[in-house]
Amino acid sequence: MSVNTRSADSTPLHWYRTMSDKDNNGPDREEEVLQIIKDTLTAIAKDTYTPPELTHPLSSDTINQIRNCFAVITQRQQELARARGEEFNDRPRYIDEPNDTFVVSLDDFRDSTKKED
Repeated sequence: MSVNTRSADSTPLHWYRTMSDKDNNGPDREEEVLQIIKDTLTAIAKDTYTPPELTHPLSSDTINQIRNCFAVITQRQQELARARGEEFNDRPRYIDEPNDTFVVSLDDFRDSTKKED
């Protein structure tokens, strides 16, 4: 029997164990567990993808439960980020999607206002 030594995203499973060895309690550990569960649910969704013309192997109730799990996990991740004083904007992005933000140098602006004075 073969033992899977990689996670759904091809990350070696020992990486998760190594990370969890650092601290078994606290927000970091909770975030790690939430991310592992989220990755697992994502892998299940990918593995059970069915074209629209075929019957999905999961019931609609199960699909809704998975969606609810994603919502609860994301909500908790947002709460933990807020508690740390960080912003949580974990949104999926396509590789070719342009960035919404860009850096603007204020040095040129300051220089131009000094010249006008």
